[in-house]
Amino acid sequence: MNNAKAVTISPLNFELNGNPGDTVSNLVRVYNDLDVGIGVAMETQDFVSAGEQGQVLIKGHEESGTYSLANWVSLSPQTFSLAPHSSQTVEFTVKIPAGGEPGGHYASVLATVSGEAPGGGVGINQKVGALLLLSVAGEISENLGLVDFNPDSGFTEYGPEKLIARFKNEGTVHLKPRGFVIIKNVLGNEVVKMDLPQLNVLPQSARTVDIPLKIEGQFGRYEATLAAIYGATNEPLSAITVYWVIPYKLLAVYGGVLLVLLILAYRGRKRVGLALRILFKGEQKSS
Repeated sequence: MNNAKAVTISPLNFELNGNPGDTVSNLVRVYNDLDVGIGVAMETQDFVSAGEQGQVLIKGHEESGTYSLANWVSLSPQTFSLAPHSSQTVEFTVKIPAGGEPGGHYASVLATVSGEAPGGGVGINQKVGALLLLSVAGEISENLGLVDFNPDSGFTEYGPEKLIARFKNEGTVHLKPRGFVIIKNVLGNEVVKMDLPQLNVLPQSARTVDIPLKIEGQFGRYEATLAAIYGATNEPLSAITVYWVIPYKLLAVYGGVLLVLLILAYRGRKRVGLALRILFKGEQKSS
């Protein structure tokens, strides 16, 4: 399917908060940018973390567990048709049970699309979704660790392309670390200060956060310091890593030039020495 013409849903993420017994509502919108009409069926399913790059795995209702949310969510309308180049608003309502377990609960609002492809080709069968991240107030555990912080390469010609931080969430609710990274050169001078990308780490999972480096360092040693906080009480996290910028191609050129100069100097020295010996021998014969 042409990416310029597709069925989409927006927004893609919702971060919700509530107390046991509360009702929380919001809206998503489904867009049909195709040249044909489609039918849409809405549903909710739980999701869990899948990998450390922010991927999620949609789970069926029979697989719901501690962090389940789908059964608390209702949708209106649940089915509808969309004409070409039109959209439909869908309201979702989360009813948190009075005995709802405090902490994080996660579900996806899914739109399943069906219809005929242009020209009578293969039918359209597509599914798009928005993620709901709900935090239920109460006795929760906020426990995030910064377990790794390194460049993607320790020795490079112009410096690493990115720094990689790895966070591990051993608590019961999603957490989003926020902070910055400072790069200093060998003299201790600040070269650049960058914001840490703010990404959620789901409970009982790990996530890597890429921090792009859009600078080309000069030759030498560089130190990167990550300072961040997380959670309701702004718990601190920090780490330091080191990398080197070694412009080996340029050094090879300089080294080659220096070698040629040394060879020329050595040969010139031999010639001067030979000339002096001849000169001294000639003077001795004359005397």
